[in-house]
Amino acid sequence: MNNRTWVENMIGLIIVLNIIVLTNMFFIPRIKFMTVHWNLSPEALMETRGALDTPNQFIKTYKVANKIRNVTQEDSIILMPDDNWEFGSNRSVMIQRLYPRKIYFLRDKKFLKSNYNLGSKKFIYEVGFQNHDTELCFKKDAKTLGNTGFVICESNIFN
Repeated sequence: MNNRTWVENMIGLIIVLNIIVLTNMFFIPRIKFMTVHWNLSPEALMETRGALDTPNQFIKTYKVANKIRNVTQEDSIILMPDDNWEFGSNRSVMIQRLYPRKIYFLRDKKFLKSNYNLGSKKFIYEVGFQNHDTELCFKKDAKTLGNTGFVICESNIFN
C-alpha cells in the first residue's frame, strides 16, 4: 500500500511538471504573441516573426508575395526569378499566397513547356532582383516592391 501512494505521488508530480513546462514553453509565448498582434491583418501577421516556439521562417518571402499581390490582378501571370534567393524562398509560400495568379519560376521545365500557351490577353509580370537586370522587361520601367530588394514590371515577351 505504501508503494502505491509513492507511485501515485510520482505520477501526480510528473503531470504537474508537464503542465508547468507546457505553460512556459508553449502557452505563454503564444498568448503574448496574440495579445501583442491581436489587431493586425492576416497579411501583416504573415510578415511578423511569429511566436517564440513557432518562428516564421519565410518573413521576407511573405513580404515579397504580399507586395506582388497588391500590384497585380488576379488573372495575371507572374514570372519569378529562380528560387535560390539569399534568404531562402519557398515556392509553396509564393504559390499559395498569390493564388489564383499563375506563378512560373524561370528556367523551370513547367515554365519552358507552357510559355507558348500563356495567351495574349493576360497581364504578364516579371519579378526580378533590384540590383540585377531583369531578364524579360528589357528597358521598361520597373517598380520597386517596397524595401524587399525586388522589382516588378509588366512584360510583353509573350503577348
